[in-house]
Amino acid sequence: MTEGRANHHHHYRHRRHQQYDGHHIHLHHDSMRTRRRHTNVDKAKGTKMMMMVSPSLCHDYLTTPTPRKGFSGANADGNENRIMPCEPKTASSPAPRQIVAGQSMPVEWTNGHNTGMYHLEIAPASQDTSVSNFKRLFSAPGAATKPQGTILTIPDDTTPGYHTLRFYWNSTLGQWDNCVDLLVIASGSKAGDGSTLSPVDNHLLQPGEYLLMSGSTPIGVYNVNTGSVTCIGGYKADGLRCVVSGLAPGAAFAVALVIILLIVGVVVGALIYIKRKKPLLWYGITTKAGDIKKKITGK
Repeated sequence: MTEGRANHHHHYRHRRHQQYDGHHIHLHHDSMRTRRRHTNVDKAKGTKMMMMVSPSLCHDYLTTPTPRKGFSGANADGNENRIMPCEPKTASSPAPRQIVAGQSMPVEWTNGHNTGMYHLEIAPASQDTSVSNFKRLFSAPGAATKPQGTILTIPDDTTPGYHTLRFYWNSTLGQWDNCVDLLVIASGSKAGDGSTLSPVDNHLLQPGEYLLMSGSTPIGVYNVNTGSVTCIGGYKADGLRCVVSGLAPGAAFAVALVIILLIVGVVVGALIYIKRKKPLLWYGITTKAGDIKKKITGK
């Protein structure tokens, strides 16, 4: 009797254990199904998000230096007739990238397609509403390398001041562009770093101040923060640069020499004419000249 009760008790515990294990097995399967449902939902959401984002990511546009917000071109923002080369500058646009004329900077752009041509162009900021005002600095065919980029040199003769750098992608898929604001500093200028003395008042030039140069000679200081230009040594401010006030010493000497030679030429020409055409006058002039010589030399 005792043995039968023990077997019954063992059988009961075994069945409960199976049910308990089975319950966990079912819970585990339910958990897996729930996880799969969440995964499928996440995948669906991700696909939907990619579908929403991909139209813009597929097009190529400039990323470095930090551009103005937005880009324009065929089908941009649903507007297929946009002719403005750049999105308008706003109060939230990044501060202009400072660069000295003649120096170089890295420029990068995205590459969603292996087609078309990439162009980098520059124009004065006051003239960036017309494509015809942009000067092309760089061109390259579309390529699979990501990201695309180049080291761009700002021409040495670029007028100091605010300019617009335009990235332009032209392809069979459309024409797209976006722009960066630049502040071009006069060629040869040196950026302040706390170690260079100002020739104006001998203070140490800080970032945001530029030492303006003529060759190896300091001629002034440009302060980006105040927009002021202070020139020294016979130079005067002209926009964001220093130019010679009046004629340079070398130029003044050259002009004086030309004037003297002209006067001598006129006098010599007149004497030759008189000698040939006016002999009596010539005789009088030479006689008078002889008298003057005798008085001076005593001979």
